[in-house]
Amino acid sequence: MNKREKNGRGGGGKDDHGKGGGELAEAARALERELSRFEELADSARRLPLDTRKGLERAARSTTEAAEAQQRVSLALGSLIAAIAAARDRHEATATALAGRGEEIKRRAEQLGELFQRFAALGEEGRNINQLVQEAAARQREATSPEQIGEVVAAMDEVEGRMGHLADEARGLAQAATEAGIVDLAEQADGMRQQVTAMRNKVGLLRKGMIARLSGTGGTGPN
Repeated sequence: MNKREKNGRGGGGKDDHGKGGGELAEAARALERELSRFEELADSARRLPLDTRKGLERAARSTTEAAEAQQRVSLALGSLIAAIAAARDRHEATATALAGRGEEIKRRAEQLGELFQRFAALGEEGRNINQLVQEAAARQREATSPEQIGEVVAAMDEVEGRMGHLADEARGLAQAATEAGIVDLAEQADGMRQQVTAMRNKVGLLRKGMIARLSGTGGTGPN
């Protein structure tokens, strides 16, 4: 065996998928060896002279050896065909698994897309509520009459309700993300819930303070 053949046998490595040298490559090499030997013997049988008895005997032996080599070629060819069939099966199995993975990725992407859309919608609602809070705070500083204070209290009451709904939605999203195994989104949604809840508590205290002011001015406000 020459150096190239040694490298071919010993260098299969990971490409052989742990199959002892790679059936397909080994079958192809075996066929090449047997075919080359068959061609050599057949060529020798054709070239031997037939003008003497000894020559005829040599030609007959050479022809027999070539016929035996032809049988080995047929066997090697059958082994190669079997190896090709096995390689085709491996290819189809891998392709099927890859297609399945692709479908899984597609479904996962759709699931994540829906959840992140929900998170984006909650973020938009949060910005709208924050704007309302700022407006209510500005009106609260300027409110002096019972009517003005009552309007601010009503606005804060609406804001509290929307904050409560937003906190509930954020909690539901956090649970859905946790069940889907999307850790970062679950953490972000829960963080949003905590922030909204804290802000809602502050707005609630501010609303109670406004109600107290309304009572002090002699007006009748909500409880």
